[in-house]
This record gives sequence, C-alpha cells and structure tokens, in this order.
Amino acid sequence: MATNNGASRHSDFYISTVIFLVEDSLFRVPREPFQQESDVFCDMFSLPQGDGIVVEGSSDEIPIQLHGTSKDDFEQLLKVLLHRKYGSQPNLPQSIEQWTSVLKLSTAWSFEKLRQVSINALMESGIGAVDRVVLSQQYDIKGWLLPALNEWAKRPEPITLEEVSRVGIDIAIGLASVRERVTVKASCSCCRPACEPECEYWGDGCYHSATQERCNNGVAVGSRRDPGMQDCDFSDQIRSTFSTFDMQTTLTMLRGT
Repeated sequence: MATNNGASRHSDFYISTVIFLVEDSLFRVPREPFQQESDVFCDMFSLPQGDGIVVEGSSDEIPIQLHGTSKDDFEQLLKVLLHRKYGSQPNLPQSIEQWTSVLKLSTAWSFEKLRQVSINALMESGIGAVDRVVLSQQYDIKGWLLPALNEWAKRPEPITLEEVSRVGIDIAIGLASVRERVTVKASCSCCRPACEPECEYWGDGCYHSATQERCNNGVAVGSRRDPGMQDCDFSDQIRSTFSTFDMQTTLTMLRGT
C-alpha cells in the first residue's frame, strides 16, 4: 500500500494495531496475527467501512469489545499468538489451566494452528484422563476420548463423586459398567490339590475353576482393584458400552450438549 508521499509500507515491519476492550482492560496489539490466523477476525476486519466512519478498534474511545471473554484467558492467548508471530514473548503459558484458556479462545475464534499448539502442549503437560474426557467434549478434540476413557477404566482407584459431577452421570455409569465387566483370574491359596491351580473371580466371589464351588478365602475386599487391571485394554468394551463408532458424537449426546 502506498502513502500520500509515494512511499510504500514495508510488508513485515509496518505493523497495524487494533485495540480490544476485555472486561476493564484495553489491549493494543498487532492486528496482523488476528487477521492472518483467525477466520473470525479475518471476516471482521474485511467488513467494508463507510466514508467518515471511525473504525472500531482504532482508538481507546472506540475499542473492539470482546464480550463474554475473560481478561486472563485473553492474556494467555496473546502470549502464544505473539510468540508464534514475533518470537518476542518469553512467558508462554505454563499450567494446564493456562493452556486450556488458549484452547478455549482458539476454538471459539477459529485459530486452527493455535488450537493445535494448545492441544499438543496439554498432552505434553501430562494432563490426566478425566481432564481429557472433559476437554474432548467441550472443545471437540478428535482422538482424545477413547484413549482417555480406556486409561480411566484401567485405573485402580474407584470413580469419585467429583469426577461424576465433571463428566456427567451417564458417562460415569457407562464407564463404571466397563470397569465391572472384567473376569479376573487369580491364584487362590485354598485350592485343593484336585482342583486347577487357579480360581475365577465372577463379580460376587471367587470360584474354583474345575468344581465351580465358591472359595471364600481367595478374594479380599478393599478400596482398590487389582493393580493388574492397569495392563488391560478396555477399548472394545468402551465401544460396546457406548454403542457407537463415533465416540465424540455419542458422548456429547449423552451429556445433552
């Protein structure tokens, strides 16, 4: 673009700015990353402006107001966005909560590359299975749901009330049924020599494999399952329980969202 004196604006080092109002704070930031990486902002900035009309976002008096956006979430998005564009922002998000803020806004505003950066960062952070189940539903993250449910099913600890509240009763009950439909074979100290050296646990007790007689000494009741369950793969049972080829769609329907 040429100016009145004939000089052209440098493509990399002439930075247009835009001013956003988020909660009670004004943010004056480069416009280019928003326009180049977000379909939402690209469309916004492409709208024709009438003659004599002051462009929204051009001054503190007429900022672009981002209603329903928290200042903290917007700050985390800016850290990553400006770092990707200019490499000048060293304080990238660190916690799972901060990267979730980036995921939230990048999804809402169609920052596709930024969204993928946040998903990768969350995986590298060691985010837990329950958090992955929740986020996969909220932000439609393909490929997270089945592995997260499988990991959760393997866990020795029981499902907690707080987890039920987070994922919803339907998903929690479905996963509980997956965890319970397991046949455990364990060595039993009370087996007679005539019996096979193993017993089978059928859900209500331990039974001799050969005689089908109940063995009352082979099962201990406690707050944790056998740690050996961590080596099981529950993927088929999960698919069967939720009766779907598309895990994401079905679990979203279960939650009514």
